[in-house]
Amino acid sequence: MVTVSKRNRWIAADWFADFFERNRNGMFLCVIATFAWGLVTHAYIFLHSSFSHDSLNEFNAAVFGNAWRIQLGRIFVPAYRLLVREAITLPWLIGVLSLLYISAAVFLTVKLFGIRPRLLTALIAGVYTANITVTATAATYIHDLDCNMLALALAVLAVYLWKRFDKGFLYGMLPLCVSMGLYQSYLSVAITLVILYLVLQLLDGHPFAEVFGKGLKSLGMIVGAGVLYYLAIQLVCRITGLSLVSGTYNSMDSILSRPVPEILYTVVTGYIQVGYKLCTAVSAYPGGLVLAVHIVMVGISGAVVLFRIVQREIGVPEKLLALLLLALVPLGMNVTYILTGGMSHDLMQFAFWLAYLFVLLIAWWAVDRKLLRKPVLQYGQRCAAVGLVFVVLWGNVQTANAAYLKKDLEQQASLSLLTRIVYRMEDCPGYVTGQTPVVFVGMPDAALENQVAGFERLYEMVGNEIGYALGVAGQSYYQAYFDNVLQNPAVMADEGTWFRFRKDDRVAAMPCYPAEGSVGMLDGVMIVKLGERFR
Repeated sequence: MVTVSKRNRWIAADWFADFFERNRNGMFLCVIATFAWGLVTHAYIFLHSSFSHDSLNEFNAAVFGNAWRIQLGRIFVPAYRLLVREAITLPWLIGVLSLLYISAAVFLTVKLFGIRPRLLTALIAGVYTANITVTATAATYIHDLDCNMLALALAVLAVYLWKRFDKGFLYGMLPLCVSMGLYQSYLSVAITLVILYLVLQLLDGHPFAEVFGKGLKSLGMIVGAGVLYYLAIQLVCRITGLSLVSGTYNSMDSILSRPVPEILYTVVTGYIQVGYKLCTAVSAYPGGLVLAVHIVMVGISGAVVLFRIVQREIGVPEKLLALLLLALVPLGMNVTYILTGGMSHDLMQFAFWLAYLFVLLIAWWAVDRKLLRKPVLQYGQRCAAVGLVFVVLWGNVQTANAAYLKKDLEQQASLSLLTRIVYRMEDCPGYVTGQTPVVFVGMPDAALENQVAGFERLYEMVGNEIGYALGVAGQSYYQAYFDNVLQNPAVMADEGTWFRFRKDDRVAAMPCYPAEGSVGMLDGVMIVKLGERFR
């Protein structure tokens, strides 16, 4: 006798088999396009061990990283690492996994918006792959790259389920919950995609009640995912004995301690930040060209949307709702900024780049609906959109490769510097490798000067602000560098000793490296004074 559970499993298996068969070509195209963009843009960092900043400190997440992720609310990261690619940072494997997850996100986006043209699919793959968020993550935080891209794919999956099934808002709660448990910032991707989908539905002439009801279901999905996420946090914290961090820029309680006027101010500045970031994003092209490209994109897409809204085929309620949703797009893109009380950096801003997705969707939509009567206008605006987006993407490709070259050169320079310092340490009377505690004071002046010609704008990217592998002058970062890069048994002093010597008058009187006397013993501790300034 066949049980109900077995029958349901057979039905599910048949559904997935049929889904794969029907979408095999589309999946293949998304994978090929994503890997093409991904390898041209990011292969450099996937094939180099240019660890720096946090990727140095979290080289082995079992030593430092997994517990911290739980305390940040990224509660599913340790389980993911255990199941998929262990605790060690493996650049090539992380890169391949990341591109697979981006491929899945691209495919689900294609299904969400019913996209058929191959060129459009390839450009969307570029938008998702060749952007500053992926570049900044890969350059300095590669240990998080695959987790973050899986969070992206799950956020898009949640929106696809919401759109695809009558009860999809219920089905989407779980993947959205897991997405937030990998990296909360990708909630903004789900919100932005929902808004863009609803806007296109209204422009297509769908009635107010239908779109409004669909929007309410999306809110239900987001709230439900938030509840599941909260319960999961409580469970994981109880099991591990850890608690969430509080009072830092990336803690989850930032908004709770802020008064309403400050929250409203954050909303306003959040709007401004989206436009400013898009128009001034780090690029290989001159800032004036980047600004002009975005002004033209906004002008063309805005004109097409407004031309459609003023037409009589769309009712007044639908017009007002469409305008309201368009006004909410920047808010959805930058919801992380608001939830953190006014803090957002490149890693948190993937949703910003969905602006280019909207530009492309509007360009193809206008042609498909024959919105503009003259063919020269229809195809002209689409060609313009393609060209402008490609300029942005190709600038991002160059920027990524330059950023990775910068990291590689900095790693080599840092290796040279610290190797020479080790020789000086070992020549000091009283120093015993592996026994004498070591303290590094200050940052190398050259590293803080942003001195390499041609890399000037790269220093604006999060994690790329200085030209030194140890971008955070903390005890654990130096210990990780000596353990994993130099593979030297030197022992860093404890944090208390580390900070005590930073304020010691005797250390203040020491010259900076490489001057004589910059490396020496004080109170049984090896002191290395790199510079006067800290970061």
